Amino acid sequence: MRYVDRREATASATPEQAWRVVGRLGGDERFYAPLAVWRARGAVERLLGGPGHRITGPGRPLRPGDEMDFWRVIEVDPPSRLRLRAESLLPGTAHLDVLVEPDGVGSRLALRTEFEPAGPVGHVFWWAELPAHRAVFALMARRLAGLVEQPPGVGPPA
Repeated sequence: MRYVDRREATASATPEQAWRVVGRLGGDERFYAPLAVWRARGAVERLLGGPGHRITGPGRPLRPGDEMDFWRVIEVDPPSRLRLRAESLLPGTAHLDVLVEPDGVGSRLALRTEFEPAGPVGHVFWWAELPAHRAVFALMARRLAGLVEQPPGVGPPA
């Protein structure tokens, strides 16, 4: 059994313009909740033997095998899909797809999460975390759309 959730936002940029941001996520190009939250989570995970919080080097397009925070890039398909696999300590396997889809004259930016639970603990984990994940991934989609809307050279939203 696999659980799936999807959160999305729109931007006036074309998919090709949006991909210029999506294809370089990581490093200083943040699109999610405050960095302090992720660093705290990463510190706890490192204490438990996980990878913790990692940052990719900014300034180049992402490639399969790259590390991005708690994720590993497993597929890059410009200008439509970036697929990541979670390397966090989880009771199952998680993937995140960052999708860029045409939407009229702009783009729809979607974050699609998939979770395949490992045993009963994995199912409990999914349902316990779902409200928080929905809120965080909705925020991430909106912030990603905000990054896409910014003129080149302007930093990510605070």
